[in-house]
Amino acid sequence: MANMLFLAPADLGETVLATGALAHEVREGDQLTVVCAPDAAPLFRAAPGLVALHQTEGFALWLSLMRTRFDVLIDARGGLLGRALPATRRIALKPPERVRHRAEDWADALGVERALEPKLWLDDTARQRAAEIAPDATPLIILAPGGASSAKRWPPERFAAVARRLATGAIANARVLSIGAAPRDAEITRSITSSLDADGVPAADLGAGVDLLAAAALMERATLCLGNDNALTQIAAAVGAPTLTLFGPTDERVRAPYGPRTRTLRGRTLEQIAAQPELDGRGAMEDVSIDAVEAAALDLLHAGGLR
Repeated sequence: MANMLFLAPADLGETVLATGALAHEVREGDQLTVVCAPDAAPLFRAAPGLVALHQTEGFALWLSLMRTRFDVLIDARGGLLGRALPATRRIALKPPERVRHRAEDWADALGVERALEPKLWLDDTARQRAAEIAPDATPLIILAPGGASSAKRWPPERFAAVARRLATGAIANARVLSIGAAPRDAEITRSITSSLDADGVPAADLGAGVDLLAAAALMERATLCLGNDNALTQIAAAVGAPTLTLFGPTDERVRAPYGPRTRTLRGRTLEQIAAQPELDGRGAMEDVSIDAVEAAALDLLHAGGLR
């Protein structure tokens, strides 16, 4: 039985990617303490062996952690706290020698030959909430149109256009759910839902109104998840949902959602973006066409079989 400490990254998407390292290390009977940002806390409430979940930091927490010598410390954050805390075994990312995915970085940190897929632990509360939102077997198209910056967001009207085509075509009679991970996403999800409602496509705006573990339970049941480079597409991939993620200024080779049924799509290449610094990053997302996204979504679904 090991006493473990997991220091989650500040970035929510990076937190999801780091769960592969945690899942690899935690064993039955271990006692797990997690320190994470408040928005990430739901992701860990059903983690095996959880004895403490700290959502705020400060001197008092630091002193409390300093009094315990942990058997294993997974430092997914970096910085002084992870280096100062007493631990028998300390695991942290190493500077990569080449461009590679974060799942491979974590495998290297743990001395594992295979990439470490992210892992989320769903509980009854999450599954019940998902069942309340989607109580039947109607096909679900889940949109995650938010993003930390405007440069990472595909235009909302294009999300609506693709969802409309799919729900009246390949995924006939599907219900469309628009989900955000933060209050900043609320206006975007609302506009997409309004557009679909106007055309008679069944849709619901969840905004940031469900916690992330309930969102994961919904995505686990989805026929398709479509979104930008954000935490929700990371979550969708982690629960095995068919996930298509749109990239612009960020590098999908490093942080693409990682899972058994994932695809990424971009318009302008990173090299083209670097060669044209006068163009803002949002242009890279606007280069992604509605036709290209629909085609990529259909290819993803056909590869794994429509469900």
